[in-house]
Amino acid sequence: MRKTGAPLLLSLLLSASPVTGLAAEADGACGGLSFDNGRLTTGHPLAPKGPQTEACLREVAEAVKARPAIRGLTVAAKVPDAERLDGQGLAVAKAAAEVLVNAGVPRTRVSFVAPPADPSAPAQLQLAYVERPAQAPVARLRTASGQVTVSPGEGPPTPRLAGDALYAGELVATDDTGRAELALADGSLLILSPRSAVRLGTLELTAERQRKVLLDLVRGTVETQAAPGGAGSTFEVRTRGAVAGVRGTRFRVSQQEDSTSRLETLEGKVALGAEQGSVDVDAGFGSRVRPSEAPEAPRALLAAPTLERPRGGAYPKAPPLVWKGVPGAKVYRVELGTTADFTGDVKVQESTNPTVDAAAGPGKWFWRVLAVDADGFVGYPSKIFSFDVAG
Repeated sequence: MRKTGAPLLLSLLLSASPVTGLAAEADGACGGLSFDNGRLTTGHPLAPKGPQTEACLREVAEAVKARPAIRGLTVAAKVPDAERLDGQGLAVAKAAAEVLVNAGVPRTRVSFVAPPADPSAPAQLQLAYVERPAQAPVARLRTASGQVTVSPGEGPPTPRLAGDALYAGELVATDDTGRAELALADGSLLILSPRSAVRLGTLELTAERQRKVLLDLVRGTVETQAAPGGAGSTFEVRTRGAVAGVRGTRFRVSQQEDSTSRLETLEGKVALGAEQGSVDVDAGFGSRVRPSEAPEAPRALLAAPTLERPRGGAYPKAPPLVWKGVPGAKVYRVELGTTADFTGDVKVQESTNPTVDAAAGPGKWFWRVLAVDADGFVGYPSKIFSFDVAG
């Protein structure tokens, strides 16, 4: 990422506006909606039930879903005491809440009550909301392929698209074919591999470029390109058993199913720490931490494979991909992408031999290869070459 992009990104993030005091929505089933200091007001009184009420509640659900700062919505059924005391009021409020849930508002964010009502007022529903304090995003989803989801706190995951803002505390996850690039507010870049998840923690940045970044890797692998920081800056990626603290600019961290944490430093230097000790891992080396053990001594990463063919050209069908073997490699990871930066549609193949038949359909493809040793450490990527497959 260009250094000149960071200030622009930061200025955009800091311009986020709060939810309170929003003007009324356009007229619809509700006769208009307005959000004001925790009170969601409809354009006309909302009857306890009926088709018009259900249509308005669905409209409310869409308005709430469009405002991620709203963390909770309460439906209050104001009905006569005789109905409230025999349970009818609570049943009405629950039914209205179900309409909101069925329209897409997470169940964990919807509650319902039946408080005492003014005897002289007609029966009606009232709506109130709770919003989190206004905050700026800590990142944006720069690119996404496959399925990328975001879970706010303990809420359910929802699919997200490139360009979406991301906030502290959110869990970003990819499925079996998903990949994602996150542009952090400090100018750093985070790349999630398939079957990975990372929770965004602290991200603080001062005018002097001193920064504090904390990310929790829940599963899978992330590759980080950390932007330069001022004196006293910290940038940490935590797993269940270790902390990778950046002293360089480019590295990978993996959280394995057996709770082993693995680090591969591609540029600069990274400190890998655990309760039992720590080790500095220079560029070109890797280390790992097993549960309740100290980090292993750094080991050299495998060299980048040399690609032999294809190195361009057009083919009537996908050609075999061939490269030179790397001493110490147990398996090779072959990546085929529709873009040269491998951020779009990426296919991953594995081979124990230095060749594989490309799983590529018609179009232009870019390919590269990484060697993996017997312990799962991934080496440097090869150069990138392309080829075309006829339609």
